Amino acid sequence: MTLRTVRNLMTAGAVVIGLAACGSDSTTAKSPPSSTAKPGATASSTTTGSPGSTAWSDMTPVWKSRAPQAFAAGPEAVADDLAAAWRGGDTSEVGQISVVVVRSGEPLVVVLRETGGADATVLSTDVEITLEGSDEGWVLVSARAQHTCAGTVDPTDPTRCP
Repeated sequence: MTLRTVRNLMTAGAVVIGLAACGSDSTTAKSPPSSTAKPGATASSTTTGSPGSTAWSDMTPVWKSRAPQAFAAGPEAVADDLAAAWRGGDTSEVGQISVVVVRSGEPLVVVLRETGGADATVLSTDVEITLEGSDEGWVLVSARAQHTCAGTVDPTDPTRCP
């Protein structure tokens, strides 16, 4: 069983437990919002309704400093370069970085995931990076991050795990 399968099973279990804890029954319970990665799709539709998922936070300035130049390579190579940019620097503070989704087309959307980072309250961090094509190549236009918390989301700051 892969780490991804285990993580998906854990997430599904958390949703079931969360619904049971709310006293929901099957006739009134609503499925939690989800994100579907489809080729050619635009920005993710994930919301903060899932137990343990934080609100999205803007990471554009951080990522523009990590990737200030246009990428002349194709979508898969751009995704690998962005993952390498996240791994760069002080790797003792960075967990395992993987490319989760590459939605090619205009705009190009790359989703990276960090697992095993230094903060034990964060199970994983997803970063969704949007790039637009230009004469120089793919230019980073925006980035946002969302954490999956080991427990509940910080009630005073919905973008953080407590």
